[in-house]
Amino acid sequence: MNTQKPDYGLDAPGIVRGFLFGGPTLAIVGFFLARYARPAQIQPLIAIAGTMMGTGAVLFVESLLLMGSSYYGKFRARDRLLARLGLRGDERVLDVGCGHGLLLIGAAKLLPRGHAVGIDLWSQVDQGSNSREATLENARLEGVADRVEVRDGDMRKLPFPDATFDAVVANLAIHNISDREGRREAIREIVRVLKPGGQVALMDFKKVGQYADDLRTSGLSDVRVSGPSFWIFPPVRTATGTKTPL
Repeated sequence: MNTQKPDYGLDAPGIVRGFLFGGPTLAIVGFFLARYARPAQIQPLIAIAGTMMGTGAVLFVESLLLMGSSYYGKFRARDRLLARLGLRGDERVLDVGCGHGLLLIGAAKLLPRGHAVGIDLWSQVDQGSNSREATLENARLEGVADRVEVRDGDMRKLPFPDATFDAVVANLAIHNISDREGRREAIREIVRVLKPGGQVALMDFKKVGQYADDLRTSGLSDVRVSGPSFWIFPPVRTATGTKTPL
C-alpha cells in the first residue's frame, strides 16, 4: 500500500526558519546580557535585554503560527473559499499562482466532470521545493491527475483565450507582484479569461481592497471583501465577484 502523502509546502520557508531559530537566539542573548551585566551597566542593559527577550519570544511564536497555518489552517481556509463558489462539478477552474496545488487540487476534487488548471512561475521564496513536478505529483497522490493541468506562466500575461474559465481563484499569490500596475494587470487578465457569469475568489493577507477595486473597474459585479479569516497567519481576506453575463 502506498503511504506517501501529498506535500503542499511550507509557506515563506525563509521567514519561518529565521523566526524559529533567530527568535530563541535573540531571547537567549538578551537573557545573558541581563544576567551578566556589570553593576554600572545594569540599568541601560536591562531595558535592552528585555526588548531582546520580548522580541525573540514574539518571533518564535510567529514561527509556530506560520507553521500551523501551512500544515493545518490553510486547508480550512481553502475549503471555505471553494465552498463559496458553489461548483456544480463540470466547470473549468483556473488557480493563479498555484504553487503546490492547494486550491488547484482542492478544486479538482469538486470537479468530477470538469477540469482544473494551475499556472505559476515557481518561486522558491514563497514555498520551498516549489515546482511543476511537485504539483503534478500531489495531484497524482490525491487521485485527480486526470483532471489537473499545470502550466508555466506569468499571471500578468495568462496564456489562455478570452472567456476560458468558469471560475478563477488565487491564494497568497497576487501580492507577490511588487508594483501596483502589475497587480492591476493581473486582475485584468483574470477577468479577461473568465466566462460571462463566472466567479472570482482571490484570497490574500494584504492588498485585497485593491483587488476588489480593480475587479469593479474591470466590470465585475457583486464585488465583495470578506472579513478576516484567522485560519491563515497573517489573517487573510477574500475578494469575490461575478462577471456580468452577456
